Amino acid sequence: MGKILDTAEALWTGESNTYSQHPFGPPYGVEPITEGVWFYKGFAGTTAVETQDGLVMIDPASMFDSQVKFDAFRQVTSSRLNTAIFSHGHTDHVFGVELYVAESQQQGWPKPVVIAHQAMPARFRRYRRTDGWNSVINSRQFRGGVDQVPWPRQYYEPDITYAEKMDISVGGVPLMIRHSRGETDDHTWVYFPEQKVLCTGDLFIWAVPNTGNPQKVQRYASDWARGLREMAALGAEYLLPGHGFPVMGADRVHEALSNTAALLESLQNQTIDLMNQGASLDQLIHGFKVPADLAALPYLQPVYDEPEFIVRNIYRLYGGWYDGTPSHLKPAPEAAQALEIAGLAGGADKLAARAEKLAQAGDFRLACHLADWAHLAAPEDQAVSAAASRIYLARAKAEPSTMAMGIYMAAAQELGGGAGEGRLAKGQLILAQSERGELE
Repeated sequence: MGKILDTAEALWTGESNTYSQHPFGPPYGVEPITEGVWFYKGFAGTTAVETQDGLVMIDPASMFDSQVKFDAFRQVTSSRLNTAIFSHGHTDHVFGVELYVAESQQQGWPKPVVIAHQAMPARFRRYRRTDGWNSVINSRQFRGGVDQVPWPRQYYEPDITYAEKMDISVGGVPLMIRHSRGETDDHTWVYFPEQKVLCTGDLFIWAVPNTGNPQKVQRYASDWARGLREMAALGAEYLLPGHGFPVMGADRVHEALSNTAALLESLQNQTIDLMNQGASLDQLIHGFKVPADLAALPYLQPVYDEPEFIVRNIYRLYGGWYDGTPSHLKPAPEAAQALEIAGLAGGADKLAARAEKLAQAGDFRLACHLADWAHLAAPEDQAVSAAASRIYLARAKAEPSTMAMGIYMAAAQELGGGAGEGRLAKGQLILAQSERGELE
């Protein structure tokens, strides 16, 4: 086996873990999976399947590695790109087709055909309308607020769209194309029944599913779980994910998909049951439990998203934005609240000092409330801002997920700290998670 498959084996058996080998991080490269099938493990995964009339490719490239992936696949196959399928419209999956189109024009080949779900064009329109916002939130998520993430406005529109399912044959190779709302409303998974190769897109990513992302639009836990159950019933022998490493062997594939579904089903059921009892959002996020057997699995660690965020997103889908705390319905400005609290505490400096003591004791949740109030009450006080920045920097380093780390690093940066305080401030959050291995 190559380095990618060796790493996959080490992760599955527990010889390694997804904190030292983040699903989005290195090693990168292309390796054969079975006859006529290659997988490129990058920040996002790309699958290529050989047919008698060219390649079928799932998610050709990200917006930042199109040339790298093109060159890598051209080292292992010279077949033209016949059909590209976008698993969903996120920018780490829908680029790279342009290079194959240019190649086809140069070689006199037919132009590749792109297939995607019918909701994808609307996503691209939304991205163009909110390009600035997406730049901001992805800067937080992946760079800790350091530097802006350029957000594209040009996208390759699909040639063919479908609604629920589509069965086609390319060069004598049959494939099943299926829709499943999950991370997105336009999500597709693809199965090659003859090769027994399943391409899940981001419905499986070697981590707690990205069902709760605090800065992104609605995700769909129950639909996601149904899609995972449908895939688990196929008998696939090779699972090639949207992020992370291949899963090899029918038993492992079935287990990975079924257990991921079970996690989402558990969070969904707990949330709905508590909502039916009239629980507030606060009671929900502090009252759920991840089943211990699922929490221990190597492919369900909260290395990117977290169960607490998923519970919030389920609540958002079914319960709206009111969280059950009456004062939050029409709140006073946060700065006004902070001034009142600081006055009661004897000053913003007292709040900041108490916040640092709480942080040193490991109570980051409460410490951050006090740090926010202190800064909002005295935004020009550099000592207060520095204390708040130190607290958020420390919290970022203690968090398990990329998403939480990024937001807290960005907070430290915005408060005037973070830069020069450690490698996390450089924005390489995923690499930093991998470099430090087990969390401190």
